[in-house]
Amino acid sequence: MSAFVGIVALSGRPIDREVEERAARALARLGNGRTRVSRGEAGLFIEHNGQRDRPAPIQTAPSPRPTLFAALARLDNREELGDALGLARPELAQTPDTALLQHMFERWGDTGVARCLGAFAFAHWDAAMRRLTLGRDCLGNRPLFYHRGSEFIWFATSLGVLLAVPDVPRAINELALAQFLAVNNGNERQTFYRGIERVLSRTLVTIDPQGTRHRRYWSPDLDAPPPYRRDEDYVERARELLDIAVASSTRDTPQVAIATTGGLDSSAIAATAARQPFTKQITCLCLVPPLGTAIDVGRFRYLDERDKVRELGRMYPRLDIQFVSPDSIHPKAYDDTRHFARLHLPVFHAASTGVGFHLTDAVVAGGHRTLLIGNYGNFGLTWWGPLAVLELFRARQWTACLRELRAIARENDQSLFRALAANLVVPATSPQMRRLIYRLRGRNPDSVAQHSALNPAFVAETGLARQWRKEGFDPWFGPRDSNPRRWRAYRLFDHQQYARDVRGAAEEVYGYEIRDPHGDRRLLEFVLSVPEPMYRRDGVQRAFARRVLADRLPPAIFKERRKGAHAPTWFRSLDARRKDIAEDIERLQASAVASHLLDLPRLKRLIDQWPKDANEAERRGGEFRLALARGVHVGHFIRWVEGGNA
Repeated sequence: MSAFVGIVALSGRPIDREVEERAARALARLGNGRTRVSRGEAGLFIEHNGQRDRPAPIQTAPSPRPTLFAALARLDNREELGDALGLARPELAQTPDTALLQHMFERWGDTGVARCLGAFAFAHWDAAMRRLTLGRDCLGNRPLFYHRGSEFIWFATSLGVLLAVPDVPRAINELALAQFLAVNNGNERQTFYRGIERVLSRTLVTIDPQGTRHRRYWSPDLDAPPPYRRDEDYVERARELLDIAVASSTRDTPQVAIATTGGLDSSAIAATAARQPFTKQITCLCLVPPLGTAIDVGRFRYLDERDKVRELGRMYPRLDIQFVSPDSIHPKAYDDTRHFARLHLPVFHAASTGVGFHLTDAVVAGGHRTLLIGNYGNFGLTWWGPLAVLELFRARQWTACLRELRAIARENDQSLFRALAANLVVPATSPQMRRLIYRLRGRNPDSVAQHSALNPAFVAETGLARQWRKEGFDPWFGPRDSNPRRWRAYRLFDHQQYARDVRGAAEEVYGYEIRDPHGDRRLLEFVLSVPEPMYRRDGVQRAFARRVLADRLPPAIFKERRKGAHAPTWFRSLDARRKDIAEDIERLQASAVASHLLDLPRLKRLIDQWPKDANEAERRGGEFRLALARGVHVGHFIRWVEGGNA
């Protein structure tokens, strides 16, 4: 894998050999590869290219000032950037993405970075100005962390590398970990370690003797007028941009691997890749439960992806469909420390990791360097349109509003009154009124107990509930904003910084890069401009995506109204570890931090209230899949950081 680490001294103090050796030893944890050291006045950058990486040289563009520059970059609009910089095509072909990014930043600053599309993180040291600038792409596809100490500022693209530096503290940030347990995935600079901050997506961080400043270098234009009048024009443009997005994600990966389901997002990627001539081999890896699995996942979900993915394969014979059906518990499911040793973070879906390891093994066994996923579709192209009725109401389209409410009631087999409440009244209410509605329905508007093992005493002691109200965090996950564009933009570009770190570190952890064509910024900017009522029409959610993808997906997929069940066999893995989990909870009592942060008595009660089978576990997923599994996993992480035996 590739990574960089650096150190600068704002005081102008030279970086001595001892400090350089500390940085080199930290980077050595990434294994063999080529290392390039750049020294400057009061600064030192070390870049690492793993042996598996392409042999493109790292270049530095000339600068009128003494500067250092390092980056991880994969740019999707090279030709556009080359034209802006006046580079002829032969010169552009010899210019690495890192050098293009440096040119754009040094020539135009923030606006230059904003023009760069793709995945990147960079560091720039201007010794004359004593100014360090750290930057990250708009979706945070590449991680970047930093620590400001008393003498030096350390930064790295790998959290493990940064923590390996003796000068960087390795102490748990309890408040950040509490927010993780509460699933308050807001716009947070703080990591799970005290003194280590992250560079947020679409952000530049400038550090100089005057202080530290964070600024967004780009934002979508949410007030732009609608680009088209006809629905057909929106559909056609979305198809064009999806084609561009998939082509950009696969331009350097002729052998494509896709984590495929029967849903719209990943199947759209597979179908689009199959329609493009330059992909030589396309492997669709589909995680499915063992044959004969019988779990009641409810009327709005389906258990098995096989039939739909087979239909996709029949439509596109080029696709190599491979079903991954684990019939045993993965050995790594029993040992969280293997994960912590690579990522230095806990995982969000702890109950599902045992199943996910089998998919990871299949990617590695196939020799794939990149895995395509479709996560950004949910708030992008395949947005479900929950505020469509509210938008019709605000536009005073009364007839259309009433017609849509009736269609929603029919689609969901509910009364018109309930459809009105869920799709018009609740989304339009203020946070204060929503809290009152929760209380009238018997819900505590400040409680996260339905999905979290966070200790209520810790919440009270730290005033977290008051902070949540101030931030607008809703523990019951109602609409964050009644403006669909603002809500979606927040989810796409700012929400869950932690998850962006994890995705960006995939190569370090799993050995392959993760890319999401649905996260192409050109596509996202466009789908944010699509009128909300197009996303939900005649009561059908994701109506716009269904129209867009009807030209490339089989009816079994684009007409399906239900959702696929995510890792439906999660309880089997949890059940196999019941005795170990009970023992783990007892051991966690020896940790002051774990006892302070986690509701250990509740976790013990859940062990005593164990579900009798997978069907009961599915009905109590909030308690066992979320609160118990994630709580114990976070406890393991705390003990691991403390040096205890998890």
